[in-house]
Amino acid sequence: MAYETPAPQAAVDEDFCLPGLELQHDLQFSLADWTSAGDIVQRLSAAGAHLHALSLRPRAGGFVLSCRVKAISAAQARAFLSDCADIITGAASVEHLLLSTARDHAGA
Repeated sequence: MAYETPAPQAAVDEDFCLPGLELQHDLQFSLADWTSAGDIVQRLSAAGAHLHALSLRPRAGGFVLSCRVKAISAAQARAFLSDCADIITGAASVEHLLLSTARDHAGA
């Protein structure tokens, strides 16, 4: 019998989470102008992301915008970086986080 290349598997839901965990994304952007942060936040909202945290810091003649978002998939978070290429002046990154949603029961 001749070797046959296996058919590609259908994409698995990349946002699968175990009970008690949720997927969030840390996005970082290098910006030349701090006012570009507002445009990025508006684009995140239009993409359906829920902004959980935001920080804007000066760095090397520009700014670094950090956003933690949820309610979008990992693929959407990665694609968002490409969608903002017209605003970003340097590097951009996304880190995917699986965080516990269970409350701390240490004192109970």
